[in-house]
Amino acid sequence: MQGADANWDVRNYHLYNAFALLHGKIAIDLAPAGMQSYFNPLLDVPYYLIVMHLPAMLVGFAMGVLQGLNFVLLLGVCRLVFADLPEQERYRTPFWLAVAGCLTANFMSGIGNSMGDNTTSLFCLGALLIVMTVWSRLGEVSARVLLTVAIGGVISGLGAGLKLTTVVYSVALCMGLLFAPISPVARLRVAFVFGVGVLLGLAATGGYWFLELWRLYGNPVYPQYSAIFPSPLTSSVGVVDTKWFPGSLWEALLFPFVFSINPHRVGQVELHQAIWAAAYVVFWWWVVVTLLRRRKGAFVPELPSSARYVVAYVAIGYLVWMKVFSIQRYLVSIELCVPLFIYLLLTQVLAQRAARNVARVLLVLSSIGVLLGGAHSWGHEPWAKKMFVADVPQLPTPQTTTVLLTAGDPPLGWLVPMFPDTVAFATIRSAFPQARPAYDNKIHDIVRTRGGPVYALIPGYWTGGREDVAKDSAELAESGQALADYGFLLETGSCRTFQAHIGKGVYPYQWCRVARAP
Repeated sequence: MQGADANWDVRNYHLYNAFALLHGKIAIDLAPAGMQSYFNPLLDVPYYLIVMHLPAMLVGFAMGVLQGLNFVLLLGVCRLVFADLPEQERYRTPFWLAVAGCLTANFMSGIGNSMGDNTTSLFCLGALLIVMTVWSRLGEVSARVLLTVAIGGVISGLGAGLKLTTVVYSVALCMGLLFAPISPVARLRVAFVFGVGVLLGLAATGGYWFLELWRLYGNPVYPQYSAIFPSPLTSSVGVVDTKWFPGSLWEALLFPFVFSINPHRVGQVELHQAIWAAAYVVFWWWVVVTLLRRRKGAFVPELPSSARYVVAYVAIGYLVWMKVFSIQRYLVSIELCVPLFIYLLLTQVLAQRAARNVARVLLVLSSIGVLLGGAHSWGHEPWAKKMFVADVPQLPTPQTTTVLLTAGDPPLGWLVPMFPDTVAFATIRSAFPQARPAYDNKIHDIVRTRGGPVYALIPGYWTGGREDVAKDSAELAESGQALADYGFLLETGSCRTFQAHIGKGVYPYQWCRVARAP
């Protein structure tokens, strides 16, 4: 048991977004969690409800059980791929490949937390499994087959609607159908049906939120892609977080080696594993051997029918991921299948026994590396009775009070649900792509319209079991400068420090009066 989930995202937006949806906060707040304030909150609602009402350890257990279902689905996929194996291997091989899939670094680092990657992967694996149940019949013009394919698409789309990063794997699952061993017309037919299912699922879980953002801001993915959907409060941007992309063609070609050697190239946490580099080598080994065999007129073994879907899913998913995100933790939905991917391709270039032995060595070494420290935590604190608690100041008129958040890092969005829901929160500094002075004017409009007191919510620091006065003072100075830049004055003499807790971890914050500059 790692402890209470304290990852950066839960401290920024997972609690806030659910709270805002359930309490109508989007109408009175302005980006308290930065640009993430406007992500679809539906996935976060169940987590918010259980952390607010259940003991912390029970929350951790429930999240672990839910995300552990990935093993069940992955085992089902492996069983279908190896349905023709001899009785002795039909159960053992799928079991160990599913175990290896769940011992990959991305999945292990996120197990039990709120970040959503290990949860939306359930939809991807579920869709993969559903389609594979009718893989041998995809060429049939059958209502039952097409309905099954459509259901797979709906399941995939449900995940994409909950977390848009998952749409990468909806694309991979759909395009993978074009590699089915059926006629070109049949391939297009099943890919089209799957795609329609994806759109239906996407509309079911994300449609409401897209429409709400369109109604409020004229942008269904606000504030991203404001270059296409301009808004007066946002600067002209596409995808806001572009720093992870490969910087050159050579880096793109060698990317699995790059992020295997330097995990920080694709994420904030060190995830040490060699499985992606191994998969990349095995894939190109298979491609070269296949081409050489065909050139020589030699026998070229065919991948088992459903196995080609798994290979296509992983390969296409990786390419689209690299082009669209290049953020390592978003790989979970295909990384779970990478051990299976490696084993399948090894059986195409080596004799069966040799392939099994090479795969065993690669996967055992990779799993041991992950278990011995390759999967670093995204942040946990020792368990306490409640997951999130905070002392808050008394507010005589919360319905007229405005609170300005002065820092995007460390994030303070998780504190907003601890206050009355009628208090308005607006952020000064964050990753939100602000268009100034329009953004500044919006904050002043909020303050003026509400007409009540204004406060600043400022990070505090806890070092060595005590308040870090030096860091607190430096943060106050920086916050004062930031507020002045936006036309506000920080009344430093009014500042007080309050305690907040995630598990037993201490997260103090500073609370100060603010006045509008003359």
